[in-house]
Amino acid sequence: MDPKAISGTILLVDDEPLVRKNVIAMLKEGHFKVIEAVDGLDAVAQYEDWQDQISLVIMDIKMPRMNGINAARKIKELNYFSKIIFISGSTLQAPPEDLADAFLTKPLRGRDLLNTVNRVLQAKKIMAPYLGGT
Repeated sequence: MDPKAISGTILLVDDEPLVRKNVIAMLKEGHFKVIEAVDGLDAVAQYEDWQDQISLVIMDIKMPRMNGINAARKIKELNYFSKIIFISGSTLQAPPEDLADAFLTKPLRGRDLLNTVNRVLQAKKIMAPYLGGT
């Protein structure tokens, strides 16, 4: 898969400035625009402000103030069809499958990240959650 096949805006959420800097460099190589958030609370606020432009969220799991799992739940409440790639330094912190479109472990490699981003962006969710009713 050509890592430059798709473009868009990505919300990158990580509390570590060096991780954000490195991931931004990788994403810009793939011709993506990036909005940064420093933790889960910031991510939800940024998503509320920019959700019409955000194609994908890349989010760390363990962060201060609000972790990635809780932030993802809030983002999914705003838009069930939002696409989220979780990242973590530990494979023991795998996110719930209903929230994650993909999961990558740090340190991230550019080609792997861009291939995963493109794969997730090309995938379509075809079913909405059943909300009950008759």
